[in-house]
Amino acid sequence: MRVRIGVVLILGVVASLVHASVSAAEGEGQADLDKAIETKLASQTIVELGAVIDLCQSALDKGLDKGNEAFCNELLSATLLQRAEAICDRLFDQGNDLGDQWPVFWRLALKDVERAIKIDAKQPLAQLLLGKLQSIPGADGKKARQALDEAIQLAKDDDQLKSQALRWRAMTSDNLDARLKDLTEAIELAPGDAKMLRDRGVAYLVGNRADDALADFDAALTVESHDAATHNYRGLALDVLQRYEEARQSFAKAAELEPMATEPLLQRARVSFNLRKFDDSIEDAKRVLELEPDNVDGLIIKAQALALDDKADEAVSDANRAVEMKPESDDVLRIWAMVTEKAGKTADAIDSLRKQVEANPDDAVAWLQLGLLYAAEKEMPKAIDAFSAAIKIDRDREFAYEMRANSYLNRGMRKNAIADYQKALKLDQDNSGVLNNLAWLLATAPEDELRDGEAALTLATQASEITNYKQAHILSTLASAYAEMGDFEKAREWSQKSIDIADDSLKGQLRKELASYEKKQPWRERQEESDVKSDE
Repeated sequence: MRVRIGVVLILGVVASLVHASVSAAEGEGQADLDKAIETKLASQTIVELGAVIDLCQSALDKGLDKGNEAFCNELLSATLLQRAEAICDRLFDQGNDLGDQWPVFWRLALKDVERAIKIDAKQPLAQLLLGKLQSIPGADGKKARQALDEAIQLAKDDDQLKSQALRWRAMTSDNLDARLKDLTEAIELAPGDAKMLRDRGVAYLVGNRADDALADFDAALTVESHDAATHNYRGLALDVLQRYEEARQSFAKAAELEPMATEPLLQRARVSFNLRKFDDSIEDAKRVLELEPDNVDGLIIKAQALALDDKADEAVSDANRAVEMKPESDDVLRIWAMVTEKAGKTADAIDSLRKQVEANPDDAVAWLQLGLLYAAEKEMPKAIDAFSAAIKIDRDREFAYEMRANSYLNRGMRKNAIADYQKALKLDQDNSGVLNNLAWLLATAPEDELRDGEAALTLATQASEITNYKQAHILSTLASAYAEMGDFEKAREWSQKSIDIADDSLKGQLRKELASYEKKQPWRERQEESDVKSDE
């Protein structure tokens, strides 16, 4: 919804100026002011508004009598805001059509708003526009919030403007509760605004309140049924709620409404992959790559789906290209290793990577790739050496510590694994996989000196929250932490929940854990070095 400077206000300013020009024609700038009034009455475009602004400034520079000077400033301010608002409409509602000119238009609008505020800082629209312009990444967030606070105060009974200021202040807030409060107030002031409903739905989604998010997206679609972004967000909420077929339908609708957009296609490809509908996933990924040949997400989704659909040979080129394009991505490296193994290319890839690190021993990515392949082959000592080489080169690569910890764990070297998981968490405290693995070790290690039930419970709870309590293996870890703390009632509760949502392949192991808790016995992990392949 646009907050436009009122036509009545503009015409009122012009009418007053016409009267003033008739009653008092003193001052060298009067001719320019008269021309500005004439041009303003006929202005339709940003360029024509620019002409009015230039004439007003020229009139002020040349000089006007006191009364006409005030009127000219009023006309100048109103026209500056009208042009700034027209530019903001293009920046924030149609930004993609501006291309490389986006920063140019942003600077022009900001300059206009700042000039208008210099004339009169008590204009709520000016403060709203300043807040919007300063809210973009890389701008001045502090100024944005100050301007939006001011706009809310100045808006008084202007519900439309106040609701917009609240919406934009919500978008600049890092505090989820504050964001939801502002958006709820904005919706109460403008209950039929689909964008505000969508924004609050997104905030609910971020806050793991998928049911509330879905309700807002549905309400927004009753107002604007053809909004592709809302359909896409609705699909995300349905995905979180595990209503996967409905999610696919929402993504399909978003793709239909915006046939050149890749996001809904990627999301539908991801959900189809998780449902093991590999053909559908591959087709969507192919469409993404037709639209954006360098889309890494499209490459890795396609590669995964092909590999798990027994077409790994076809996936190798996509996986290799993804690594070339995004070697810093841990997910890309994981998928590349999986595809390479499934295609039966592991031995060849190891030979190639050995030559690569011999020629360039400072290539951390090559060492990581080599470590992943050794780990896939259960050659853990070699994997550990490769990951150690990667860490020596890049000590801030969390993924290397995580993978070395996994390799230590596979050898039964739990103390080493714990140390590496802790180092990984210092670099990425929200990695649910690392949180889970470390919690599992601290809860189930057979060595008394390694266990720490309280720390395990904290880590497992954090991992569960991050994954919305929807990952069976993480709920199993949460159960083991409660058991280590002696709370077997909670251990049984979470163990049963893990069984309820687990794939059939996991249920056997999870039932063994539950049986242990029913006997009031904590679980102990007993994977030893002899359990894994070693070349030592």
